[in-house]
Amino acid sequence: MVLRLHPPAAAGFVLPLSLTGALVLLLSSLSIQTLVLHTRQVQAAEHVRLQAEDRLASAAQQWAALLDGPFACLWPVVSADWQIQQLPADCPSDLDPQALQQIEIAGETVKLLSWEPSTTGGVLRLQLSPNGLQRRYGLSRAGIRELG
Repeated sequence: MVLRLHPPAAAGFVLPLSLTGALVLLLSSLSIQTLVLHTRQVQAAEHVRLQAEDRLASAAQQWAALLDGPFACLWPVVSADWQIQQLPADCPSDLDPQALQQIEIAGETVKLLSWEPSTTGGVLRLQLSPNGLQRRYGLSRAGIRELG
């Protein structure tokens, strides 16, 4: 009489168990890899958005400097009137307001959509040309703040 250590019903259970364990490990590692790749993609998109917002803020600073410097006579005039209306008397005769319509920041064009002066300063609306991102900035003699 031969004694068996394992009953016949339990024969061959190790191979399916090890395959199941391997599949669980494979699927969990793929899930983690997918999560990491998605996180990196989200971070890259956020980085691009922040760079675009930074370029717009830099452009707003540059426009504020121009409106406070060589184009100071245009400060009280709405940008829509820069082309239609006669420039104010204190503006130099060779002043070209078209130079303020767009500037280049870090190789990208930023367009002036509008300038609306007010008693306390004004609102500058800018658009980044390649992706169309727009922001409004409040300008005053004290500084600049983003309005959205």
